[in-house]
Order: sequence, then C-alpha cells, then structure tokens
Amino acid sequence: MSADEPEQKKTGRPAESEVPVPDDEALAEARKKVEEIDARYEPGARETVVLPGSDGTVSGTAFDDYVDDDGNLKEPEPEKGS
Repeated sequence: MSADEPEQKKTGRPAESEVPVPDDEALAEARKKVEEIDARYEPGARETVVLPGSDGTVSGTAFDDYVDDDGNLKEPEPEKGS
C-alpha cells in the first residue's frame, strides 16, 4: 500500500459496491408477508375489548382472542401436538 492510497478497514461486511440484490421470488414472498401484517393492523380489523377484572384499566385489541362476546375469559386452547 502506498502513501497515496486510503487505508481500508476490514469490517467483515461487503464493500458498498457489493450490495446483495434479492431475487423476484424473495421480493414476492416479502410483499405477501407485508400484506398479511398490514391486514392485521388495519383500523377496525380487531375489536377492542376490556380485560375482565381490570375495571377498564387493561384494554386493547391484543385481548380479543382471550375474551368472549360477553366479556368473560375464554378457556385456553390446548397446545397443538399435545
């Protein structure tokens, strides 16, 4: 290396000119996953519920799967493969 050349550091990362480019199949799969995630977070996609026994201090869409239509806790579903 001469004094005129800049010193290069070894970072373990590819040089900026070696940016990996995903193929069309990977891009299509990523778009599909994004659409599924977007659908779950679409406004109104899930009902907002109040967790029983919390006097309204714990509420949100995350509890929708754990509370029935009457506001009572659902029985847990058995784990798959049990």
